[in-house]
Amino acid sequence: NRVMSLRMIPIRDTFEKMKRVVRVSSKKVNKLIHLVLQGEETVIDKTMVEALSDPLIHIIRNSIDHGIEATVEERRNAGKSDEGMVSLSAYHRGGNIIIEVKDDGRGINKEKVYKKALERGIVKPDEELNDSQIYNLIMQPGFSTADVISDISGRGVGLDVVRTAIEGVRGKVEISSTPNVGSTFSIILPLTLAIIDGMIVRSSEKIFIIPTLSILESFRPFEEHVHIAGGKEEFVQLRSELLPIVRLNKVLELDDIKPNAWESTLVCIENQKGKFALLVDELVGRQQVVIKTLGEFFAKTEGVSGGAVMGNGEVALILNVEELY
Repeated sequence: NRVMSLRMIPIRDTFEKMKRVVRVSSKKVNKLIHLVLQGEETVIDKTMVEALSDPLIHIIRNSIDHGIEATVEERRNAGKSDEGMVSLSAYHRGGNIIIEVKDDGRGINKEKVYKKALERGIVKPDEELNDSQIYNLIMQPGFSTADVISDISGRGVGLDVVRTAIEGVRGKVEISSTPNVGSTFSIILPLTLAIIDGMIVRSSEKIFIIPTLSILESFRPFEEHVHIAGGKEEFVQLRSELLPIVRLNKVLELDDIKPNAWESTLVCIENQKGKFALLVDELVGRQQVVIKTLGEFFAKTEGVSGGAVMGNGEVALILNVEELY
């Protein structure tokens, strides 16, 4: 705990740097921008502070250039003040730190983003996407809706840089937007890089750890809610959604035992591509564990991001949910 407290530093310095970014960017695009800072005293892991600076600059520039309306007249017509507002806030929620960048601009043009994604072939015409998935398309590599290339945007360096940097420190980015009200970029980070909050699960007599950040819920389905397509693909109905079932013992090639899905525990997991149900034998419990790397020899092991030494000396592998499905 002492060592952890030494690693934790306030996010204030990073936030203070953003004042200059806003000042310079607003002059370049000739817009009046007011920056509001909240929660600067929130403490964060030292290594994350270094990784956060660039993504925040990207998001703030994006909010000023794309989010805030181009002219004062446009803002007045929308019933807003002449000065655009960008707020940067940090707070704790559960075992995570949330950093939010909010603007009171025109919001993200869903139709324009979707159309551009279709043109680029990022999405297929028959794919149905919800609002959140459409907003997340703006973080695809090389994606830009800028009609005019400026110093700030449309340079081919998009928000994919932000996503890569945040995922590098085991976080994720969520985007929400309301037309003519504004957009919010939320960066969700684990409290520290050395320790993760994990759910311990058992599969084929071996224990594994799933980061709690990616778990939505766990459940045991009714038999009538489990469906098989084409004789091999399994799906489970969870309320109004149909989720593919991924058997952990099969993915990691542990054994060939195939228990019925309705007699097993399913863990609903969300990764970058969507949701899936991970089939395990049982949930053992929830625990904070210290991450250890597996060394160069095992660095490329698919589906595993590290290991942790448990209380009994046994090594439990930490699962990488992005590679499981």
